[in-house]
Amino acid sequence: MSSPPPLPLVHPSLSRSPSALLGLPRELRDIIYHYYVDEAEGYRYDLESGKLRASDKRPIDLALMYTCSTIAKEMHHLALGSNIIHFFTSESPSETERSKAARFEISFDRIQYGRSCALTYLHDVPMLRQYRTADIDAKLVIKYPQFEPLLGLPYDIDSYWKRQTFNARVGTGGMGSTWGEADSMFRAFQRYMLEVLCQDSLFLEALVGSCDEQIALTEAYNQLNHRQDALFVRGELLLSGPEAWIIPSEDELAQIQTSLGPSLIDLRWSARTGLDLPDSPPSGGEPWDIVRWRFSAAAAAILFFNSILQGTCLGIRNVVLHEDRQSVAHPECHVLGLIPFCLQNPRLHIERRVNVWRVLFTIKRFDVREFTNVHEYTERLDMLSGQGEGDKWSSHDRRCTSHIPEVFSRWITEARALSANGMPVHSFSLVLDGDPAPDQGSAVFEIVKEDAARQVAQAQWYTDPDHSPSPSLLVMKGAGFYVSEVFPRAIDDIVRGRSCISCNFPVGDLFDPEWMLERYSSLSHNERYRYPGMNWRQKWFFERYRNPIRLSPPLPALLADIALEDLIPKDQRPAA
Repeated sequence: MSSPPPLPLVHPSLSRSPSALLGLPRELRDIIYHYYVDEAEGYRYDLESGKLRASDKRPIDLALMYTCSTIAKEMHHLALGSNIIHFFTSESPSETERSKAARFEISFDRIQYGRSCALTYLHDVPMLRQYRTADIDAKLVIKYPQFEPLLGLPYDIDSYWKRQTFNARVGTGGMGSTWGEADSMFRAFQRYMLEVLCQDSLFLEALVGSCDEQIALTEAYNQLNHRQDALFVRGELLLSGPEAWIIPSEDELAQIQTSLGPSLIDLRWSARTGLDLPDSPPSGGEPWDIVRWRFSAAAAAILFFNSILQGTCLGIRNVVLHEDRQSVAHPECHVLGLIPFCLQNPRLHIERRVNVWRVLFTIKRFDVREFTNVHEYTERLDMLSGQGEGDKWSSHDRRCTSHIPEVFSRWITEARALSANGMPVHSFSLVLDGDPAPDQGSAVFEIVKEDAARQVAQAQWYTDPDHSPSPSLLVMKGAGFYVSEVFPRAIDDIVRGRSCISCNFPVGDLFDPEWMLERYSSLSHNERYRYPGMNWRQKWFFERYRNPIRLSPPLPALLADIALEDLIPKDQRPAA
C-alpha cells in the first residue's frame, strides 16, 4: 500500500488570504487573540504615568491590533476584558507630589471640621435656631430619613451632648459622632443641611455675624478658633469642595488651600510672634517631610476611569484594589466614587482587598507624626519588634488594640452602605486580608465580634423598660461609643458567609449578647446612668487595655518594617 500524501504545512485557504491569521476560523483566531493579550498577573496601573502596565511594569504590547482594521475590530476591548486590572495604594516619588496627599487630607478634614463648627452654632447661638424651621427639617428627612430622630432632639438636651449633635468625627478616634450611620453618610447629611439652610441668605448673614460676635466675646486664645470659623463660613467651601476620593491636580489643590486660608496653627503662630501670614510662615518642617502619605488604590482607579472613554470603560470586567498601606481622606468610603462606573458597566466587578496589618492595625499616621525625634521613633520601633527595653510605649500598643473595632467597623460600615448609594449588588466585594499571618487575623477578629455583641447588649439594656429611666438609645448613639447601626448585623453576615465582605482567615462563631449583658451587670446604678454608654465602653476598653493582643512572629518585625517604610530618612528631608 502506498502511504497517504503528506499534510500541507499551510491550510489551502490561507494561501489565498492576505493574512495567514485571518484565514483561520474565527474560533481559532479568538483563541490566538486571548493567548496574545493574556498576562498571567494582569495589568497594573502606574499613577505617575497614568497608564496601565504589565505586572513587571513593562509597557503592554498590543501591536497585533494595529496590523489591520479587521483584527483591530475583533480584538476590541479584549485585552481589558481578559485581564484583571490591579490598583495599589500609591505614592509619587517626587518631593512635590509626595506632599500632595498630605496637603489634600489636611485640607479635606479642615473642610469637614469647618462644617461641623458651623452647624454647632445652631445650638450655641439661640438667634440662629429660627432659621431651622419645620419645613427645613421636612426637606432633610425626605433625603435622609435615617436622621429624623436626630433632628427631633430638643435644643435643651443635656449640655454634655448638645454640642455633639451635628459634630461629625474627624479622623480616627476624633470627637463627635455619626449617630450610628456611615461616616460618609453623615458628612453628606451635614453638607446638605447647610445647603438647605443657606438657601435663605439671611441665615448665612446671621451665621457670619455670630462668628464675628463670638470673636469679640471670648478670651484672646479662643478668639482664634472663632476667627477661623468666620473665615470658613465666608468662603466658598462651606457649600462646595472636593470629594474624598479625588486625586487633585496641583492647581486644584492650590485653589482649595487658598479658599481655606491660614490654618489654626498658623493663626496661633502669627498671634504669638506678631508676624503676618503668609509672608512669614511657621518654620520647623511640614508633616509630609517626616512620613509618607499616599492616595488610596480606589482613588487611583477613579482617576484612571475618568481618564478613559466610556466605551473603553465598558470593556473592563475585573478590577482589584489593593489597599496595602494607609492612605488619605477617609479611604474606607472611596469606592463611592466608583459607583457611576459600575452602573454604566453592569459586567464590571470590583474586589477591594484591605490588609489587616498594613492598614487596620499599624501605627496611625498622626501618631507617627508625633515622633519628631528620630531616636524616639527608633525606640518605638524597637519596642514593636521586641528588641527594646522597658515598657515606655506599651500604653500606646494597648490603645491601638482597643481601637481595633472602631477601625474595622468603619471599613465594614462603608462597604455595607454602598448598596444604599446605588452600587449594584454583584458589582463589589471587600476582602479583609490577614496575610502574612492569617491565624493571628482570627485573633484580631475575635475583638471585633466581641464589640458587636457588646453593642447589641448595650442597645437591649437602653431599650428595656425595666431599666427606666435610662437615657434613650438615640442619645447613647450620639455619645460616640455606638459603633454603627449595621455593625452587629454586618458581623453576623460575615460569620454566616452571606455578605459581600469576607476574610481570608477563619472568623469563628458569634458571641452571645446575653453573656455580654451578664458580664456588665456589675456596673453600679450611677455608672449605668451618669453618661449613656460611656461606662460600658470604659469597662470594655480597660479590659482590652490590661489584656492586649500578644503578636507573634512575623508580625512584630513586620509592623516595625512598615513604620520604617513610612518614615522619610532624615538625610532625605528638606533642610529646615
